[in-house]
Amino acid sequence: MKKSKKLIALGLTVVMAAGLATGLTGCGGEETGATEVSIVEQYGMAYAPLKVMKEQGLIEKHYEGDVTVNWTTLNSGAAITESFASGDVQVGAMGVGPAVTGALTEGVGFKIASNVSAQPHKIMTNDPSIETLSDIGDKQIALVNVGSIQHILLAMKAKEELGDAHALDENIAAMSHPDGMSALISGSVPLQLTTSPYVFQEEEEGMTEVDTLTDVWPEGNSFIVLCIAESLKEDNPELYDAIVAALDEAITWINENKEEAAKLLCEDEGVDADTMLEWLNDPACIYDTELKGVMDMANFMAEEGFLEVDGAEDISDLAFDGVKGN
Repeated sequence: MKKSKKLIALGLTVVMAAGLATGLTGCGGEETGATEVSIVEQYGMAYAPLKVMKEQGLIEKHYEGDVTVNWTTLNSGAAITESFASGDVQVGAMGVGPAVTGALTEGVGFKIASNVSAQPHKIMTNDPSIETLSDIGDKQIALVNVGSIQHILLAMKAKEELGDAHALDENIAAMSHPDGMSALISGSVPLQLTTSPYVFQEEEEGMTEVDTLTDVWPEGNSFIVLCIAESLKEDNPELYDAIVAALDEAITWINENKEEAAKLLCEDEGVDADTMLEWLNDPACIYDTELKGVMDMANFMAEEGFLEVDGAEDISDLAFDGVKGN
């Protein structure tokens, strides 16, 4: 077994955060008279549509019946995958990398139901002498987790620039985006591969970008996707449709009401509404339901040993029928 595969397996066994909300109980109402669903998200602007769904009660709006929606936040796709496998969560938003791994892994039981967002990704440093990947040497790189989309993006860039997708696997220091930003700014780590809003905040603190990732992952390619348990879709297709419709409405609302969206989102990120609006207007900050580049990443992961199972033959192995894009 390759070392990279051992790392991925380790990443997928991250212990779930305590206190996850109760899972789907009485689906369709057999036990409780009401449907209950647990949804998990993560940190950052990429998850803004889920914030809108929650604040505006959009799932409740689109579902014809009583539904209780439990919201939980975890810090990695690996932890969310574990939550799906245990049955504690039926809906989760995560990066493309762990979504591909989870959808192909027996016993996890989810598929992609929609794109959520594309966001800027950058390798940031507090050491201006580090300008390319070849300057990194043995220095640590903070990113969310082994197997995360950030790890896969780093591997894509390493393949292109260093000739080895796994050249920097041993440099990874697993940290949540907020913790990684704090460590970078304080000087505890010299590099972080992160996304919005952290890249914006780090630039304001004088951090600089190492090379660029857009040549391996163009602006507009999927970052966060919404995954839904196959059992939920089978047992309660009306709830599945309500969740997808709620996400679509939330994305439309953000795109058509950016000033209001900035007011809703700014407190969570600790900035004023004007700053949040500036971030939302960044051309790489895109909210859309169409998948873009997912099969490209899935193929790379299969080719470079990031999967312990067979790769995807086409998008139907990863996403439900009818999902837009590939």
